[in-house]
Amino acid sequence: MVVGVLKKGLTTALPVIILFFVLFITLSLFSVTNLKSNNYENIFYVILQNNCTGKFSITLINILCFALGAVFISFYTIRQEIVEKSNYIPSFLYVFFSALTLNNSLLHPSLIANVFILLSLINITDTYREEYVLSKIFNAAFFTSVAMFFYINYAFFIIFFFIVLVILRPFNWREWLVGVAGLIAPVFIYFSIGYLINIPFTDFFTYFLNLFTNFQKPVLSEYFYPLFLCLLILFFMGIGKHFRKGLGGKIKTQKNLGLMYWLLLLSVVNFFSKNNTSYFPLIASIIPLSVLLSDYFYNIKQLKVSNTLFFLLLASGALLFLMNLNLI
Repeated sequence: MVVGVLKKGLTTALPVIILFFVLFITLSLFSVTNLKSNNYENIFYVILQNNCTGKFSITLINILCFALGAVFISFYTIRQEIVEKSNYIPSFLYVFFSALTLNNSLLHPSLIANVFILLSLINITDTYREEYVLSKIFNAAFFTSVAMFFYINYAFFIIFFFIVLVILRPFNWREWLVGVAGLIAPVFIYFSIGYLINIPFTDFFTYFLNLFTNFQKPVLSEYFYPLFLCLLILFFMGIGKHFRKGLGGKIKTQKNLGLMYWLLLLSVVNFFSKNNTSYFPLIASIIPLSVLLSDYFYNIKQLKVSNTLFFLLLASGALLFLMNLNLI
C-alpha cells in the first residue's frame, strides 16, 4: 500500500511522508532513554549541543534537519535521474532511517552532517558534463568539510569527494586545487576563530588522526540485529537486480548509482569506527541506503511483494524506535 502511494508523484506521496514525519517527531517527545554524546570531537556539534539543551529546541532542530534532508535527497535523486520523477520513496526512507536516531535529550550529529553531505552531493553531481564548475566544486568540498566538523566520522567522505571528481570529471588540476581549497576553508575558519576566542583548536588534528588510527569491533544492540538482517537481504537483492539489469539506461543514472555504492562502502568503514554508536551503527549509511533501496522497491513489478518487504523493513526498524521509547 505505502510503496504504491510513494510511486505516484508528489501530490500523492507528500501526505504520507508528512504523516510519518509528524508521527516520528511526536513519538520522540516521549522518549525516556537519556542518551549522552560519546563523541565530543564533533567541534561545531558540541557548541550547538551545549546551547540547545531543552526538548523544544532539540525538537525544532530535528524538524529542520528532517525537512531539509527529505527535500534535498528528493531533489538530488530526481535531478540526477537516479529515480523516476514520480518516485518519492527516497524521501520516505530518509525520514524513516533518520527517525531511528531521534531522542528528546540528544540531537545526533549525523542529522545535521547529512544535510551538508546532501548539499555537497547536489553541487558536485551538477558538474557532470558542464564546463564552468569551479564554484560548484568549491561548494561541494566546503560542505563536505563542514559536515566533518559536526560529525568527525564523516571525514571518511573526503575520500568520496575525490572519487566523485575522478568518476564525473576529466582530470583538471584547477578543479582539484579548488576542491582542496574548499576542504581547507572551514578548517582555516575554525582555526582563526579558535585562536581569537582562545580554545584548544589544535586538538582538531588529534581528533582527525584518531579517527583513522582507532578502529574497533562494532558494539551492537540486540534490537539492531533484525534491522541489520533485513537491510542485508534487501541490499543483496538490490545488487542482484543491478547485476541482471544494469544500473539504468542512462549514463548519468549509472554513474550516480555507482557513486551511491562508493558512498555506502565508505559508510561501512564508519561501522568499525571507535566513535560509532551501538544504537544505530549504520547511521552514516542513511543517504546511500535510502537511494539504493528506493531504486529496488520502485522496480519490483508485483506491488504485493514490494509492500511486504517494505513492511518488514519498517517493522524491524520500529524495534529500535520502540526501545528508545522504553516500550520494549
